[in-house]
Amino acid sequence: MSRTVLAAALLFVSPVGLVAQSDEPARATQDPQAAYNELVRSFAKAVEAWQDELQAALKKQEEGGPRVPRKAYRPPTKSFIATAQEHAQELAGRDEAVMFLGFILKNASSERNAIKWAVKTLNSDHADSAAIADVVDYLPMAATKGAGRNATKLLGRIAEQHGDAEVRAKALLARAAFKTERGDSSGAIADLKAVQSVSKDEDLLAEAKDLLAEVQKFAIGAVAPEIEGVDTDGVAFKLSDYRGKVVLLDFWGFW
Repeated sequence: MSRTVLAAALLFVSPVGLVAQSDEPARATQDPQAAYNELVRSFAKAVEAWQDELQAALKKQEEGGPRVPRKAYRPPTKSFIATAQEHAQELAGRDEAVMFLGFILKNASSERNAIKWAVKTLNSDHADSAAIADVVDYLPMAATKGAGRNATKLLGRIAEQHGDAEVRAKALLARAAFKTERGDSSGAIADLKAVQSVSKDEDLLAEAKDLLAEVQKFAIGAVAPEIEGVDTDGVAFKLSDYRGKVVLLDFWGFW
């Protein structure tokens, strides 16, 4: 083979070899679960590399080096979210699409349009599927990253209308945790009690029981947990000593 022909052959095949060795997610059509596993693996590797680079840049900054640009703080999500969206579109209407839609909800950062699209697709194509149980925990996250009302409405639809009792229970747990974070203790308590009447799964019931106890313990109007300490004069005291009085708690420390 002449050098000219050999060079042309290498030029033709080398891009394929480069793609195979790249950290970018594979885009070729393949088994959905294998494609998802590869996407997750590639993403984890890219995030690890990004974190290492960011830490190194921050260390140099502390040592008097250049200031770390704002874009360096952004995780490398764009290409991976695009790949997940492509896979979900290829699998449109099939349950296998749900895991890619969940990947978007869980890992997207600034890709708000992708998040909105994923929520919309879940609502239109998969809201009644048992497969959606695997992504209900990501819906509250999506609500804070651009999907807002649509994500909470979908979560409510699953919690209240899904035909599978265990899927409903998982959605109720996810919604209860979200309500707790938002300070809606009464709403969270209602959802957690509903889990007990809907589900027979021991793990879900135990999770609901533990969260219910925690919410009730710290709900507005509940008795504050006991705190013991020593005042500035060295006199021991307990929080309960001041019951019936207005108490300001100031927590602080050094890090």
